[in-house]
Amino acid sequence: MLRSRRLLASLHPGLARQLTPSKIRALTLLANGGLRIGELADGVGVDDTTATRQVDRLEAMGVAQRRSEPGDRRATTVELTRAGEELVAGIAAQRQLFFCDVLAGLEPEERKELVRLTAKAAEALRTRIKELVRL
Repeated sequence: MLRSRRLLASLHPGLARQLTPSKIRALTLLANGGLRIGELADGVGVDDTTATRQVDRLEAMGVAQRRSEPGDRRATTVELTRAGEELVAGIAAQRQLFFCDVLAGLEPEERKELVRLTAKAAEALRTRIKELVRL
């Protein structure tokens, strides 16, 4: 976790105190469209209460907002604000530059091997998670 926070601080120096890895994960999920709190909680890997508090903090930062769903007064969707969209775009650009710098140290064949091994590891991880969820 400490390494993750240090990397976050180096990539986003002005926001390091406000942004945590889980907030960035939530923002990234919201960039794909509005989500209900439960959906966001599942995506971030937290319970609904924690996701609600996280949305409170994102709203306070001005990067997310809650909206009532037209057909269901009880349902609320969380969406990015314009500032949130800009923040997510900036984070994505910084990540891309970071990974380009890291990958520049590899030879072309090493990059291909890295992609192959990463895909293999991701598939093994997805399979293992599905197995654990069934328990």
